[in-house]
Amino acid sequence: RGAMTAGGLKPWLLAAAATTAHGFSGNMNGKYSVSSRVEQDVPFNDDYAAKGHEYFDVWAPEIATTYGENFWTSQGILPLPDHIIKRFANRTIAITGYEQDQVMVDPVGQPGLHPDRDLSVPINWVYNHHYMIYMIGATSELREIVADPDDVSAHGAPTRWVATDKPGIDSRGSSIPNRQFFSEGNGGESRKSFHGYPNGYAQLLASPVAWNIMPMQIDTRRRDCGVTRDSIGNCSKFEPWMEPKQARYGRRVSRANYSGILECPCNSRYGGDPIFYPDAKTKLISHQFSAIASGVCDASKRVASAGDCFEGAASIGIHARQMRNLTISDESQVGGCFVTMQDDGTAVVTYNTAGTPPCTPA
Repeated sequence: RGAMTAGGLKPWLLAAAATTAHGFSGNMNGKYSVSSRVEQDVPFNDDYAAKGHEYFDVWAPEIATTYGENFWTSQGILPLPDHIIKRFANRTIAITGYEQDQVMVDPVGQPGLHPDRDLSVPINWVYNHHYMIYMIGATSELREIVADPDDVSAHGAPTRWVATDKPGIDSRGSSIPNRQFFSEGNGGESRKSFHGYPNGYAQLLASPVAWNIMPMQIDTRRRDCGVTRDSIGNCSKFEPWMEPKQARYGRRVSRANYSGILECPCNSRYGGDPIFYPDAKTKLISHQFSAIASGVCDASKRVASAGDCFEGAASIGIHARQMRNLTISDESQVGGCFVTMQDDGTAVVTYNTAGTPPCTPA
């Protein structure tokens, strides 16, 4: 069960082998509202226990954050409960759904010791943007690899985690996966979103042994409202607090029931845009230029301003004894940025705010 101080998961399973009976219970997060196309609250049995499904609980390590902090970090390789590992050794577990919560635990530092004392963290304290969960079997492992700079799923991080076969294992011929992935982008709505599968469907996993969670959550709790169990009822209606200049794209903080922190805004210490932080130098924009001999530059690659045109022409190694810059608006000439070599060995760099004809070589 997840948390500002502890995190976790409650997978529901369809037992693959009869062993000692474990406890049955209603849903961790109460009743779910299920929709079908445009219809809301359609008749649907959302009670896992009523279907005869069993569950087990796991808790992730505690998380401690400061106001405005975006916690987006792998929680490490976490063992599944021992009775689950033993029960499904060399067998298959069928996961028919799961539930998650963010909770404060008591006593602090011992997640899972007293589940009855878990206290759900309000959504206006810490916003669960999204999370990713792996569950691995005995023949698989999690491995941190170098991320492709063009891989948008890494969100700019230098590395990312993947589940893969252990050395010497080739699971491609197996009909039962040795690893499973659970990802949710519905973040803050996740606790009251039904994550169950239709009857007869499940995520199968051979010999489950461990799990991993990578939460992305944002601390939005006003500190003048308190952050302890005793202050759970304070400031129940969300009101914005301090925000970086870049939040709301520089617009003023309104009294709306919304926090600009939810946008994960950059600031003067990290990634702040020069528009808002001209002296911070935390975001430096550089351009790379190249020339084509003829035709028209692709629309997405056209030079956007006269300044960039003149700077770019000077940087790409044009062999001219002198370069002269010129800005025009002439529909009969090439549009955008182009260079014309002169007979005297000079070059004219022209930025044309009009014009559509293609460039042709001299």
